[in-house]
Amino acid sequence: MKKLTLLIISIIIFSCNSQSQEKTNYADSLGNCLNEKEISLLNRGCDLFEKELLRNYDNENVGSSYKKFLEGFQTMQIPREIFENKETTEFLRSLKKSDLFQKIWKKYEDENDEIIAISKPTEKEVIKKEKDYFQINEKGIYFNCLEEKSKNLKLKNFLKNLKDTPEISPGISASVLTNQLNEKEFDSGIVRLIIAINFYYELKINLSE
Repeated sequence: MKKLTLLIISIIIFSCNSQSQEKTNYADSLGNCLNEKEISLLNRGCDLFEKELLRNYDNENVGSSYKKFLEGFQTMQIPREIFENKETTEFLRSLKKSDLFQKIWKKYEDENDEIIAISKPTEKEVIKKEKDYFQINEKGIYFNCLEEKSKNLKLKNFLKNLKDTPEISPGISASVLTNQLNEKEFDSGIVRLIIAINFYYELKINLSE
């Protein structure tokens, strides 16, 4: 009886350890492009996002929660609590202070908009600084590394198309990715990394004041 009890405990511990290890493998494949601190930062952000997903989506399979989030992203039918999470907000503050932030995102600029200064503003005129919006830098280190390290052909094609048409809306991009991947492919660490960073955190950045 004691041996059976010990065996059960050992299996439980092994199972927990295995799950814990899996949760840290989101960005490990990007090791040749980013340093250890940056990889750790990405893994931390993904882990926090995943925990928030599991709080809001009642799915036994973690990959199904990622898919559910991406489906909701297309129409912005996402639980508000996901974006109000204090831990992911604190993580985002840390990320903004790091060099990694510049390797992932760039400021959104509408190349069609031209500003022409006709005259100097008078004292009564108030110039408001517009809020900065960010989008994934399709020519940056992070994005190029995703392209290089992605082994899934469908994912590589998705990233290539995104690089060719960076102006595509996030909602359409989410729809394309959802339709291209099957259920099992949502268990991939790099797929989860893309959903967390490219979709969740980018939207959270642009929603913040």
